[in-house]
Parts: sequence; structure tokens; C-alpha cells
Amino acid sequence: MNKRISILLMWVTFSGLLLAGCSRDPLSAAIRDIEKGQLQNAEQILAQALQEDPSNINALVNLYIVQYKNGQLDSALSGFLQVAELAPNDPRSLEYAASIQMDNNHWLEAADLLGEALKRDPRSPSVQTALALVDLNTSGPLPARDRLLKTVAETPAYPPALFNLGVIYRDWLKNQSESRKYFQRYLALEKNDPHTVIAKLVMNEKARKSATATSPVPATLPRNPQLATEAFTRGVGHHQKRENEKAIAAYTQAIQNDPSMVRAHYNLGLLLRDKRDLVQARTEFEQALAYAPGMSDARYMLALVMIDQGLDVDATEQLTTLLQKTPRHAEAHLALGLLYKKNPAKRDLARKELNAYLKLDPSGASAKDIRNWLKYLQ
Repeated sequence: MNKRISILLMWVTFSGLLLAGCSRDPLSAAIRDIEKGQLQNAEQILAQALQEDPSNINALVNLYIVQYKNGQLDSALSGFLQVAELAPNDPRSLEYAASIQMDNNHWLEAADLLGEALKRDPRSPSVQTALALVDLNTSGPLPARDRLLKTVAETPAYPPALFNLGVIYRDWLKNQSESRKYFQRYLALEKNDPHTVIAKLVMNEKARKSATATSPVPATLPRNPQLATEAFTRGVGHHQKRENEKAIAAYTQAIQNDPSMVRAHYNLGLLLRDKRDLVQARTEFEQALAYAPGMSDARYMLALVMIDQGLDVDATEQLTTLLQKTPRHAEAHLALGLLYKKNPAKRDLARKELNAYLKLDPSGASAKDIRNWLKYLQ
């Protein structure tokens, strides 16, 4: 999946409802917490609101947005589909469900959901813009361009469609003049959106080409994929020779030139964890998952960093999510079993996970210790 446009669409989709229909407490407080990344606080507020009114649609949807941001994609998807049935005239939950399907490269499923959303609101620019992403990944840039042109003809002041047109003209159709035209229209409307930095770079191509490798790079648009690949290759070479500082510098340069390079984020996270820079290591693994939610190694390492940080509850959630999708991940069973082992009330769960580890990797490095521990957990 090409993340250059999809990230913008996800931003539009999942920020949209956070500002809708929630002008009063407690939902406004929950929304502020979501925007600040304080998801646990938001979840508690929303759960309380739903205890008082289980049919509160805005509370339900924002709760599923929290689940989505926590990586609980299956639960969030199921919840959005449930809300879509509870609110049959509202297309938003179908859009959110479609975003999750797109995040997993399930383009046909996303198209079906967006088609139903379009029946509910035939003039919705956000649905049309999301469908353009489906077009791009299933039919190519021309159908995506045509759909976006129709969208901006009907809704001339819709920034996401203008931005995406600029990207398609620039990176797929190689039409710089048209690209600049749409980015210029986008910039006339948006001032504080993080994506404005991308449009400004495009409007000043000479400055962009002469920028040094350490210059800030927007998180949604690779600046120079070729330089990124070269830097990543150097990083792997240094990594293999245990020249860790040089490897860190090379991986960082790769990410600066192509923020969507998942393996660069992952490898950098490994080295930063070794340095005990846990905050930045966690950020790198989270970035890897943002681009590749199904990357089991990244989710496993994120859980280990959380354990290092003393965040056992968060680590348990990550490992549980991982094992739902990758049940034969032996090391994840081991890590989860050891977390449960800390709590005497969860010894049955600890035995289950540790036995699963032994079944999958009976001669693993930790197998002997686990067998000894299980004797005392019986």
C-alpha cells in the first residue's frame, strides 16, 4: 500500500468525529484526551458515559477510535460495524471501518463499506476521497484523479481532496504544474494542518532538492527513496559489524529520506533499546506499526520495551493482540506467560502461555528454565 496518500486519508477520517457532536462534557474531555494521546483517560471517561447511556452513539464511536489507536483493530472494526447498524443514516462509522480495512490492504472490503457509506450520504467529500484511495490501489492513478476532480468540483474547499490531487499529479502523473496548482489551493485553506509542510516543500522544489539529509522531513511523503535505500543498506552493514552508532546514524538518515521505511524504524528501535533509550525505541516500533500494523516482530519488540518501562498492562495488551493474529509466535507466548506469572491470581493463564511456548519451541533458550518454573506453578 502506498502510504503517501493513505496516511492523509486516515488522518482525515479518524480526526473527523473527534470534533463532531461532542461540545459538552464528559465527551469533550474524552476527545481532548484522545487528541493528546491520553487514551487510557479517554477510555475511562467514555466507559462511564456509556454506563449512563449505552446508546450514546458519539461515545461509542470515540471509544472504538481509542481501541483503534491502541492497536485493537479487530475490536474497533467490529464496534464500528455495530454502530453503523445502530445509526443507519450516518456514514461515519462505515468510513472508520473502511479505514481499518485499508490499513490492512483489504481494498475490496473497504470499497464495499465505502459504497454503503456513499448511499447514506451521496455528496460526502470524505467518502469520495477515501474511495479515491481505493481506486489508486486497485485501478491506478487516473481513476483516483478523476474521482478527486469530481469531488473538488462539487466541494471546492475540501482540503484533503486538494492535497491528494497534488500528490497524485506530482508522484504518479509527473505533472508538476497541476500538482502545484492543487497544493496552492490546499495551502490557501489550511494553515495549521501538519501536511502543510509537504505542500510548502513542493511549492519550493529548489529548496527541497538542496535540503541536507538532516533537514526535517514530513512524515507522509518520502523525500528521496533512493537515498533512503542507500542509507538503509549502509545501516545494515554497520549493524552487522556491530558499529552501532554508525548504524543508528544511517537508519536515521534513511527515515529522514523516507519516513515510511518500516525496516529502518524497526532496526533503529532495536539499537535504541540496546542503548536503553526506551522512549525513542518505543517511538520507532510504534512508527513501524503505523505503517505496517501486521508486523508481528515490531509489535513483539514494542511489548518488550513496554515491559522494560514497567508498563505491564500495556505490554499484555500488545502481546494479546499479537497472538490473536500470530498464535504460533513462541516468544510472545513466553513473554506473556512471564507477565502473568508476576500475578498469583493469573497463574492458570501463566501456565497456559508457558506451556504454549514449550510446545512451539521445546528446545528454546528458555525452555529449561520454563520447565523448572512450571513445577512451582502447578
